[in-house]
Amino acid sequence: MQNINPSHSIARRGRFYLFIGSLAFFGGAIAITLAVLFFFFPLWETASFGVVRALLILIGVVAVLGGIGLIIRALTLQKDNPLAYAVGEALGQFLDNRYTYLRNVSKRRVGYIDAVLVGPPGALVFRIVDYPGTWINERSEWIVKTRNGKLAPAKTNPTRECVRDVYALRKFLAKHGLENVPVYAIVVFTSPNVQLSASGPVVPICEIPTLYPIMRRDYLTDERIPPPTIRSTVDAIIDG
Repeated sequence: MQNINPSHSIARRGRFYLFIGSLAFFGGAIAITLAVLFFFFPLWETASFGVVRALLILIGVVAVLGGIGLIIRALTLQKDNPLAYAVGEALGQFLDNRYTYLRNVSKRRVGYIDAVLVGPPGALVFRIVDYPGTWINERSEWIVKTRNGKLAPAKTNPTRECVRDVYALRKFLAKHGLENVPVYAIVVFTSPNVQLSASGPVVPICEIPTLYPIMRRDYLTDERIPPPTIRSTVDAIIDG
């Protein structure tokens, strides 16, 4: 199995954010500068001119702040995902070279996905977390045990996050003519200090030691797509 980090795709996305952010920042700065310069032309002062000047300042401030946000996003894009790498290394012990594991997937039309496994059974979307403690999954909801021993709704929901990623990937693949590729999901907890229990989970959940047995119950039950489709799916995720 190949364990790949599509770094050039991440770099391309970073350059896009940097370019758009720079345009927004400098465009906003120009708008604010023009609005300030208009103060030196009192003969032009009218009610409508004042409104235009206020709009220029407002648009300029919004553009500058948005540009700064995009530039920060470009410079802080996650270059790799150590948790996803560890899961890939575990899978490599069981899966052959027909499978490609893509970790740290970051695409404008998909968003961010921890990892996607592509092979004869189709595509498998991973949501990988290192949350410790007691986690209880009831269908699509999560409950955690608090420090005082009481049960409370979790502040984050890895099942819903994973389902969101599945829909995004399905839509992306359909746009590349790969709507026949089935997309599955799994939530993996990597912390050695977690206690998991589930009742009718919407998305399979597991820890690294139980990852392969859980995959055999659902994702690995059949070979659903031929090698050319596997290759096209991998290429689409890396370069699409």
